[in-house]
Amino acid sequence: MSIVYPENFYSVSYADEVNDSLVFETFDSYVATPYEADWITITAGASYDVTYSPYNLYTFKSLLAFTPNTTGKTRYGRVLVKGYDGGTTAPFYFQLGFLNINNPVPTFQYSDELGDFIPESASFDLQVAADATTDSICFTVANPWTLTFSEGADQTWLTLDKTSGEKNHNNVTIRLTPNTDKDNARSTSLVLKSGEVTNTINVKQLAAKKEEND
Repeated sequence: MSIVYPENFYSVSYADEVNDSLVFETFDSYVATPYEADWITITAGASYDVTYSPYNLYTFKSLLAFTPNTTGKTRYGRVLVKGYDGGTTAPFYFQLGFLNINNPVPTFQYSDELGDFIPESASFDLQVAADATTDSICFTVANPWTLTFSEGADQTWLTLDKTSGEKNHNNVTIRLTPNTDKDNARSTSLVLKSGEVTNTINVKQLAAKKEEND
C-alpha cells in the first residue's frame, strides 16, 4: 500500500478549508477511518472490496470533510487505511488555526508539540506611517466573507472600500487620514470572517515626526 496524495505524507489546510482527499494504491481491499481526529469525516471511499491479485494494483480515492477550525490553534489528525492483509498507513492532515491572509504578513507562533514545522497560531498586524493615506488587506478564503471593525474599535480615521465579498482571492483597500499627532500613535482593529472562522487584524498608524525645533 502506498500513498499518492497527500504528497510527503501530510496535507495542510487553512482554518476555513473543509475538503480534502486521500489517494493511495493497493493490491487489496481496504477500510479507511479517521484516527484521533473527531473533526475529520470520510464522505466517500471509506472502504472497498476487491479480489486480491499481485498483478492488479488499484488506485482508490477517499473524500474527506473537515469542520471549520474555530479554535485559533492548528490541529492535526490522521486517516488510517488498513488493508485486509493487515498492512496499514496513516497520513497526517493539519488544519491551521487561522485564515490565509497575505497582507498584513502574518507573525507565526510555534509550539513544542508542532515544532518549527507547522505554526500553531498567527497574528496579523499592519503598521503604517503617519502620513500614509492608503494600504490594503489581502486574503484568500474558502467562503463568502465580511470585514468589519471590532466592537468598540476607533473608526474615525480609517475606512474600507468594501466590507464583504465572495470566496477566493480578495483585496480590500483601506483609506486613512494622516496622523498629525506628534506624540501618539493610534490603533484600531478589524475582524475578517470566512464562514465560521474569524481573525483579528490590528492596524497601527505611527505618530507624526517631530521637527527639530519642536
